[in-house]
Amino acid sequence: MPQDKSRAILMVLAGTFDSQPYAFAALLSAVQAQGLSVDLGDVDVIREAPHVRLAHYFRPGIVGRLQNMQGEDNTLIVVRPSVLQAERLFRSEKNGLRLLGMFAGEIIDARDPDDLL
Repeated sequence: MPQDKSRAILMVLAGTFDSQPYAFAALLSAVQAQGLSVDLGDVDVIREAPHVRLAHYFRPGIVGRLQNMQGEDNTLIVVRPSVLQAERLFRSEKNGLRLLGMFAGEIIDARDPDDLL
């Protein structure tokens, strides 16, 4: 299956959570409280080796900026283009999440060769 990178605007959130499942739960709670939905396949919760993981999405300058913005939080959440990302009024603060912003990056576009015909 060929993998191509595509440019994308990605939403990035930060928070402090005991584990990856708690971060997913906080995001789902924030989303559902606003009557929205999110496909967890569009979400990457990053707790370990953030500089390496963020480099899969962003240029080095943006990675450094995100890590500075992260502050004391131990978790970053990257949201791929989705319905949630398109929601400009998404409020995350009540669930321990901080919206760091929207950043230009790249995502891997894994395509099934049969879909290209």
